[in-house]
Amino acid sequence: MADMIQVSVHSDVPVFRQIIAQLSFLIETGDLKPGQVLPSARMLADNLHINRNTAARAYAELAKLGLVESRGRSGTVVVGPSPAHQGSAAREEARRILESAARQCVDLGLTAAEIQSLAMSVAIRAEDHMLKVSFVECNADRAEYFASALEAAVSIKVKPLVLGEFSPEDEQADLILTTFFHLAQVRNLPRRPGTEVVAIVVAPHVQTLMQIASVPKSRTVGIWYRTDDQAVTVRDWLQDAGLKNLRILHDLEGAELDGIDLVVIPDQQPELKAALEPKVNVIEFGNVLDAASIRMVNEVVRDMQAAKRGDVTVV
Repeated sequence: MADMIQVSVHSDVPVFRQIIAQLSFLIETGDLKPGQVLPSARMLADNLHINRNTAARAYAELAKLGLVESRGRSGTVVVGPSPAHQGSAAREEARRILESAARQCVDLGLTAAEIQSLAMSVAIRAEDHMLKVSFVECNADRAEYFASALEAAVSIKVKPLVLGEFSPEDEQADLILTTFFHLAQVRNLPRRPGTEVVAIVVAPHVQTLMQIASVPKSRTVGIWYRTDDQAVTVRDWLQDAGLKNLRILHDLEGAELDGIDLVVIPDQQPELKAALEPKVNVIEFGNVLDAASIRMVNEVVRDMQAAKRGDVTVV
């Protein structure tokens, strides 16, 4: 496989990014197939005459992208392209554009290796000028759910991040989105200069509304969230919905559950729900993106993209 990769220490593109770009391409096009074992970082580094840490970093980034997976002694294995990427209209259009450009470059006398190197350099520069957006939540399922919803609403790639599981200083986001639940926590995280933090509003899902409406007003409802601020917000919302016997829980075992008829927990936490259901009824408090927040994020993204391109000056 090393013969399929070419890197240049003289390029203005970092070597680890050259490796990522080329391996991503080989995986996405099927030249490297799911289940195929990649050479070890040491072997790849020796073949390319680079530092082993550089090769290891490239593999780690590919794992974050979901393209490869480390399986201990079995090595690093190709997982394959994301199902969302396979056969997508955008990828097919991109392939058409690149094929046309590649033929023109061949007509100009460039070799396949020269075209590959030039295309990678141009693509990485273009990517560097793209607005980088992340969404931060308290667990992976919710982070991925809201990041995906925002991508569809705003038409820009949104990276899901989980509180406590990433290094803020290493994140290259220009814009970090989160819910008002976590705004204070995210703002207090160290981050690179110039990164904007914006909170969005989430509203109860219609299924949550239906479940809440069916709860008898005499029931005693426990509320468990990771932070008191979240629990208080949900408690206030439930009070407005007409429920009176509400109790914020700090523990989900023992005496805390005595006298509780049902417990409200965040959605997208299957393990927590499974642990509670044998003891007490559970309602998952599901959320959807607020329409006004989507419009606000669209405006913020539009202005930041224009500023990044140099179209406008943001004061």
